[in-house]
Amino acid sequence: MTSKISVNKPDSYALLNGDEAVARGAVEANIKVAAAYPGTPSTEILETLAEATKDLGIYAEWSINEIVAAEVAIGASMTGVRALTSMKHVGLNVASDAIMTLAYTGIEGGLVIVVCDDPALHSSQNEQDTRYFAVHAKLPLLDAGNPQEALDMARRAYEISEKLRLPIILRLTTRVAHGKARVKLGEFQKLARKAEFDKNIPRWVMVPANASRQHRVLESRLLEAKYEAETSQFNIIEDNNTKIGIIGSGVGYYYARSLVDTTKVSWLKLGFVHPFPSEMVKTFAKKVKKLIVLEELRPYIEENLARLKIDFIGKTELGLEEIGEFTPDKIRTALSKLHLTTTPESPQQLNLTPRPPGLCPGCTHRALYYALNMLHKSVHCETTKCVGCGTCEYACSHNKEKVHNPAKSRIRVVRQNQIQNIAISCQICQNPACIIACPKEALSQSPLTGIIIVDKKQCNGCGWCIEACPYGAINMHPTTRKPMVCDVCGGNPRCVKLCPEGALSLRGKSNDKIVAGDIGCYSLGALPPIKALQTCLCMGGGISQAAGMIHAGTKDKVFAVIGDSTFFHGGMPGLLNIAYNKANVCVIVMDNSIVAMTGHQPTPGSGKTAMGQDAKIINIEAIVRALGIEKVFTVDPYDLKTTMQTLKKATNHEGPSVVIAKRPCPLLTPHGTPRKIKDNCKGCRVCTEAFGCPAISQNGNKVKIDTALCNGCGVCDKVCPFNAIGEIDRETQT
Repeated sequence: MTSKISVNKPDSYALLNGDEAVARGAVEANIKVAAAYPGTPSTEILETLAEATKDLGIYAEWSINEIVAAEVAIGASMTGVRALTSMKHVGLNVASDAIMTLAYTGIEGGLVIVVCDDPALHSSQNEQDTRYFAVHAKLPLLDAGNPQEALDMARRAYEISEKLRLPIILRLTTRVAHGKARVKLGEFQKLARKAEFDKNIPRWVMVPANASRQHRVLESRLLEAKYEAETSQFNIIEDNNTKIGIIGSGVGYYYARSLVDTTKVSWLKLGFVHPFPSEMVKTFAKKVKKLIVLEELRPYIEENLARLKIDFIGKTELGLEEIGEFTPDKIRTALSKLHLTTTPESPQQLNLTPRPPGLCPGCTHRALYYALNMLHKSVHCETTKCVGCGTCEYACSHNKEKVHNPAKSRIRVVRQNQIQNIAISCQICQNPACIIACPKEALSQSPLTGIIIVDKKQCNGCGWCIEACPYGAINMHPTTRKPMVCDVCGGNPRCVKLCPEGALSLRGKSNDKIVAGDIGCYSLGALPPIKALQTCLCMGGGISQAAGMIHAGTKDKVFAVIGDSTFFHGGMPGLLNIAYNKANVCVIVMDNSIVAMTGHQPTPGSGKTAMGQDAKIINIEAIVRALGIEKVFTVDPYDLKTTMQTLKKATNHEGPSVVIAKRPCPLLTPHGTPRKIKDNCKGCRVCTEAFGCPAISQNGNKVKIDTALCNGCGVCDKVCPFNAIGEIDRETQT
């Protein structure tokens, strides 16, 4: 099927979003090479180009990260052909090492660096304004405000790039990248170019002597770029002979035009924003008595106006922040202060149930996190269900002492008030107060299970541990006068099985270890009810953060979780570092064989390229071993028992280790048989509160599985302590 951007019908129209429009503009400019790394909101640029590779003879690739993508595009440009690299704003940080020096060398074939900023952090870890990077790197920047501009700027950017012999940054924001509009298409340019590299060592080899000379070349090119900005078709003055003028860039400019009577205001639209077109701006400012500035994120235009000593009304006076994205209502409210618009009506407040993001039904990451949380587990009591019957005490004393005597039980029932009871047992504390209080050092904590171990030979029965326990969970044996502490019966406590009200369950802990996270679907593991993740900084950062914590002296077991694509992107150097510097960190690679969060793009481990061609499957375990990690395990996260056993082994290992949790993303595999709740369900809430699958819901003590959402993975079967979940009858389902 022909790609939507492959149709060569000049002056016709197509419905395109900003990303697709950029791809179309690049195609019209006759690019030959495109490289990127997936990242919302820029992903669809490369995806759209990849769809057109067969039609148009373009090479497109998903590179392993943004700097590699930039270098691939740079290499193509050095041979004289036109190239493109695209990334989101934080990806530009990764690529900046190459791009900063590229400004010195310049380019041969036109090169466009498309960067999509994400105001309001719809899918990012920070807000950045790429206009300031352009200043820092001394590179021209075009700022698109709608899909039509995105197409026109992408096409024109190649001509500017080759004229200045500099790469051009094309900036979009989320609303421009994802917003669709009717876009007028242009004609495909025909360029007869042969890829040839001019082996000009003084130009391309940036040793200090050459770089110093090229820096002067860059400054002269910036002067040419300044002229281009002053005369650019993307910087437009609309003089309506009014006292008020609005200067803006990006989507905020168009919001303003949709809200204000355009004939009552003069307008200056800035699209070629760096170098800043000072002369054009000064000319416009002289035509009006009051100048209003509208720009998202940081005050780039405002700072340039201040430098030119031009008075203006900006964010401070308009009540606009540097945080978040503009909306029509925000612009309406801001301009109403100057009586250019009416104040918007306060929207009706709807009391809607919050719907935070979460891992999908059947997600392999949820199974892994559940297993990780269950490394240290304790008996949990749901006080709303406990009736204080004491069955748990009898079950425990009989199982441990072969007598029915509550005084010899490791769990005890306490009446909290007139209507509420609770069954108390050891809660597997971090830095347990009982161990600290023991004067004989008779108590210790198992690093594998967190269970408190009593050395009866050392213990003198002083009872200090009983007094120290904040939960009142330690009891004194009436005969031996030694403390009794719950050991969860090896993971199968009798009290849980025999509780007639289903008030008891075995729950894991998320705060008894350090889990450093990374960027990807698995970041959602920080949210309730899983709450397994405690950091998320940048691509590949979790492994090195974990190492830093270990070297700082933390006594907690430290894990780092990272996805397969993120591992290829930025995790390998950190892993090599912990192998080299012997950091006692267990790295968990969550390998679902795809870049799931941005729309299932292929990875080096998926066996496919961006163009759909078969590729070598890169084996993560082989890489891990090659990087010097000797203790390596591979598990199927759906196999909870084996996964938990493996994680315990990794916990007990001193030194760097890696657990690879390998299973395809469930959105790419056939669904299994949906599950149902059996009649023996006790409403213990483990499936909803500890496991947290969105297909399972609970109203009071009634649990329900939505078969339309259920993936049929079957992990909940293994999670349920009462075997109350099973496959649905196919006949019942139909």
